[in-house]
This record gives sequence, structure tokens and C-alpha cells, in this order.
Amino acid sequence: MARTRYISNTRTGMAGSEVRGNVLYAPIGARLGIGGVGQDINTVSGTQRYELGTRLVTGDGRVFRYGKCGASFEDTKHGLKNNGILVTEKGTIFGACAAGATSVTVTFNGDYCDEIIAANALYGGYISIYNSSTIRDQRMIISNTAIVAAGGATTIGIDEPIVTAIASAVDCEILRNPYADLIVSNDLQTSVMGMPAALATTGQYLWIQTWGPCRITPTSAELGVNNDERMFHFDAYGGVRSAQASIVTQAKSEQIAGFVIERTDGVAGSAAPFIMLQISP
Repeated sequence: MARTRYISNTRTGMAGSEVRGNVLYAPIGARLGIGGVGQDINTVSGTQRYELGTRLVTGDGRVFRYGKCGASFEDTKHGLKNNGILVTEKGTIFGACAAGATSVTVTFNGDYCDEIIAANALYGGYISIYNSSTIRDQRMIISNTAIVAAGGATTIGIDEPIVTAIASAVDCEILRNPYADLIVSNDLQTSVMGMPAALATTGQYLWIQTWGPCRITPTSAELGVNNDERMFHFDAYGGVRSAQASIVTQAKSEQIAGFVIERTDGVAGSAAPFIMLQISP
């Protein structure tokens, strides 16, 4: 059970904010950046104030995640995507691990990982360990040693110990922290992680909204032709369009953004596009 504590003048919040593990609970109207500590929802920072992926729940129930901008963007009406976070589709656990082990050494076979990776750059990501029959373990990554040459090996620390001993040459897949490299992109292979609460440039830290009422300008001017047309999807560029346009016009089912809260009088284009955002509660 996560310990609950109240913090005052700390790196991770403000007086009166409630912290439970990696979650901030902010009262309605609370400011997180008082006295230069923490970071308000609608501000950006060149200094990291929270762990990437930290979840902030406001008093009215909206949810935000803390992330890092991978490339400057010019507006807040497009959702920010993760920037190709799959590290390896099929790596190999280099050595056998006993039950209770809290780290594994992974060697890469060339699938995706052909780069240098800094120490602890995979923090907050995930590793899936598997074989063809019995092993299916997933852990969060809490550390990694540096990969100094393409195709090298790294020792990965995990958040929970290995339950069943594993032999060497067991396969694994690794995903980076999904909030570590947020960009606007029309890449058809990546997903929207949230709506930016403020403009940011490369390397800055910001909050992105993942749940609750959020005004999002649709790709097209209208919110939907029919009165009962409620659901909206993200398009390839991170804008939104009606599910009908996504499925019928685009001939595909795109990522769900949420539902429009109200269309007023039912006339296309007449309502303010407040979407009940439904990415991560």
C-alpha cells in the first residue's frame, strides 16, 4: 500500500498537495509552483521537477501526466505522441536469473536498438520477458547501465523481483517511458499520449492532459452531422474528428479521443468542442 504524506516546500509539490506514491492530488485552484517549487499545470520548465509519467489529479477530476518535449510544437490543439518508444522487438536475456533477481542483462539482436543509450534513460519504461511456453513476466524499468555502442548489452533494474528462475537466451521486449519524448507528428505508427497544457520547446518539461473536459479544435469545422454523434477519434496528426468520419470516410478506426460533452442545438459546427478526454484516467 502506497504511503500517503503531505508535503511543504519540497521538490515535488506544494503545501496541501497530497502525494501517494507517484500521484499528486491537487485541491481545486491549487498552484503547484509556489516559491519556485514544483511546476504549475499551465507552465513549462527547463528543469525536471517530477518523475516522467507522474500523474496529477485536480480537484475537479481532470488527469494530467508529466512529460518531456522531444521537439518544439506551435499550438496546443494537437495531441502529443510518443516518439518511437519501442527499444527492441526481440532482445535476449543474456544470462540465467535466479528467482528473486531484481535485474536482468539484455543483449540486443539488432531489432530497433542500434543506438547508444545513456545510463538510466530507460527509467519508467517496461520490459516483457517471455518464452514460447511458460514465462510471461512484465516489469517496470527502474535503472539501466549505459549502452556505449550500437547493439551492445545493458543491465536493467526492475521494480519487482523475478518470481520464477529463468534460463539464458530467454526473449524480451523493451518499451521506453511513454512520456519521455513527446512530439507532434503525423506518424501513423505512434499514439497520442495527451493534450499539451502549454507550448513547449525541445527539452522542456510539461504537463499533458489525459482525462476529463478538454477543448480540442476538430480537424474539420463541424462536430458531427447527427445529434447523437458523440464519439471522437484522433487523426494521424493528433487532431480530432468524429468517429463516423474516422470509420466511414477514412475507412479505419483511429485512436479514441473521447466524447463531445454537448453539441448545443444540434447544428453542425455550432457547439464549443469540449471533449471528455479519455486517454488515461
